[in-house]
Amino acid sequence: MSITVGASPQRRQHFIRIQNKGVKISTTLLYDVKTRWNSTLNLLERSVGLEECTKDCLETYAEFTPLGSTPEEWRQIEYSLVVLQPIRFWTLWMSKTCSVTIHRVFQVYQDIFDHLKMQISKLEQKRMKWKVDIREGLVKAKFAGSLLLW
Repeated sequence: MSITVGASPQRRQHFIRIQNKGVKISTTLLYDVKTRWNSTLNLLERSVGLEECTKDCLETYAEFTPLGSTPEEWRQIEYSLVVLQPIRFWTLWMSKTCSVTIHRVFQVYQDIFDHLKMQISKLEQKRMKWKVDIREGLVKAKFAGSLLLW
């Protein structure tokens, strides 16, 4: 949806006008930038915040309706944000620190692993396909992270 809105000045202006009804400062949707840390997380957060504006925009540009997210997809996005928030916190914390941080690395890893383990545990009995997929991704992330420590 970001690319669709951003590809046309008219659609971009329409999207901003929709927001002007309910917010003080209008914004646009973000693009996913593979070379930027937390880019996907930032994109998802912004999308959730602009969910209603996106729906309104899709009413005007009906040809793009298939690009809209379903309520189930919004739930998946919101759950993904819950999973990713602590990891972003530690990423930003480590990148902002100006002093030596090697002594804190193991605590950071432990906090991240604890978070992953807790999320995996919450999803252990789930059967919905997207929840199983997230659990499998978390298991792989935990395994890949443990390889870094060896």
